Amino acid sequence: MQFKLPFFQQLKTYKGKTFLADLIGGLTVGVMLIPQGMAYAYLAEIPPVYGLYASIVPLIVYMLMGTSIYAAIGPAALTSLLAFSGLNHAGITDPDEFLNAILVIALLSGLIQFLMGVFQLGKIVNFISKPVLKGFIFGAALTIFLSQMKSATGIRINAHGSIDTLIALISNISTFSLYTILISGLSIAFLFYMKRFSRKIPNQLIVMIVTLLIIYFFNTENSGVSILGTIPEGLPNFSIPLLDWELVKLLLPVSITIAFISFVEVFAIGVSLEDKKDQGNLKPNQELMALGLSKFIGSFFLAYPTSSSFSRSAVNKQAGTNTNVSTIFTVGLVVMTLLFLTPLFYFLPNAALAAIIIVAIIGLMDFQYYKALWRIDKRDFLMFGVTALVTFLIGVQEGIITGVVLSMMSLVYAVSFPHTAEVGLVKGSLDTFRNVERYSETDIQDEILIFRFDAALTFANIPHFIKKLRLYESRKKNLKFVIIDANAIDSIDTTSIDTLKEISEKYNENDIRMMITCLKGPVRDQFKKTNMFAILGEDNFFPSISEAMRDIKGEKRLVDPKIAFQANPQRKLRKD
Repeated sequence: MQFKLPFFQQLKTYKGKTFLADLIGGLTVGVMLIPQGMAYAYLAEIPPVYGLYASIVPLIVYMLMGTSIYAAIGPAALTSLLAFSGLNHAGITDPDEFLNAILVIALLSGLIQFLMGVFQLGKIVNFISKPVLKGFIFGAALTIFLSQMKSATGIRINAHGSIDTLIALISNISTFSLYTILISGLSIAFLFYMKRFSRKIPNQLIVMIVTLLIIYFFNTENSGVSILGTIPEGLPNFSIPLLDWELVKLLLPVSITIAFISFVEVFAIGVSLEDKKDQGNLKPNQELMALGLSKFIGSFFLAYPTSSSFSRSAVNKQAGTNTNVSTIFTVGLVVMTLLFLTPLFYFLPNAALAAIIIVAIIGLMDFQYYKALWRIDKRDFLMFGVTALVTFLIGVQEGIITGVVLSMMSLVYAVSFPHTAEVGLVKGSLDTFRNVERYSETDIQDEILIFRFDAALTFANIPHFIKKLRLYESRKKNLKFVIIDANAIDSIDTTSIDTLKEISEKYNENDIRMMITCLKGPVRDQFKKTNMFAILGEDNFFPSISEAMRDIKGEKRLVDPKIAFQANPQRKLRKD
């Protein structure tokens, strides 16, 4: 395992021009992070000041170790929701226990991510499909939206879970606050409208300042508008979260979920924002260690679980950020806020924070992708829909578990039921063979079947191989030759080899000749080890379909037959 600090590599080539760009980028992100951090902490149902605490140490650690220049680490909607949902499932409701538990989650999820990086498990990002991830995000976004309705409308409810919250909102709709709805509604409208202009405009900060001033000067405190109230001043102290084995066992599921989701989120954001000059800089395992340590160390400084925000990351790039030095200015702005500005947030309405959250999570919903998915692949759309529904109706943890299971099932299905085809010579060509169901101008002969199997042959799909082979056989009334086109078979296991022997024996009993063409290197090596060339007969192996067809016609081969048997079992095997 290589342990690197990319930050110091960036400093070696640092220039004055770079400093100015990083200063602007860092301050711009900081201006966004302050309202977002408070809003996302509010979403996690912990005091908003903890969103600012989580915007210091985790950012510094990631700055030193992270490989993405643009990924803006800090409080994020999904991790906030996951943390709250996990504690809700665990039945922790006491405020002090809740706060301690959310810091324990940060500690555990960080430790899990770091260990994943140490053991080189960065490739885990490939084990969840995009439709499933999008479904989880969509379901989580709906859950977040519903959870903020009580703050956005002033309706007084005490419910947990999407269905219970929805029922409670409808049942208590008469308790809404008109002033609260006006504040949240106008704030949402303003934020959506300002999206048309430059992302560098601190729209969320503007909403916070304007709504705060409205509450302060017009004294709507008696009109049902809830406000933040007193926010502690000063920097977070070093504090060790209280934990015991029972608490660890209770919080381990949500910690694993957050470790996985936050890594996928940060890595996806980093990849999506990479330029051509940056490609290859993002290292999955290094990212895991950076994110893990940022959470783990941050938990000792009152930082709840962090991830990355696409909106902040996009602004980070658009503002001209060149290196991770920009984080210093972001953190500096947060520190100044904690030291001198927190008393100013006393009159900030919760409705404004709810508006910021609602607009942010609506931005997570990719409706163009959903539409395209429905048009392109109904099976992937079904996975998207099921994951979204489970996430929304049952819970975010259940949603991600469902998504991972669906991804695995989809992979198993693809391996077990790959594409197959009967191929034929395209009329007018010498050696172009294509799927007879796609190409009408193909030469189909009743005594010859050319069967193509488009996947590795394994115990999982050999029944499908046999089923499809028998189906194509049934269409031939006078079958004499079966050519298996192995061009797409890049590996084979012992179960499949034994099955091919059995198929060959049955063909011999029925006076049908089985021929195999286009064997790839790894398959030839397996055939050599299992003596398949001798068992099936060396005269039944050909380097191409054309050569097999020439042999059937009694014509002389044009290619050296030895090519079909070349294997290299003694040296390091190479695919060809």
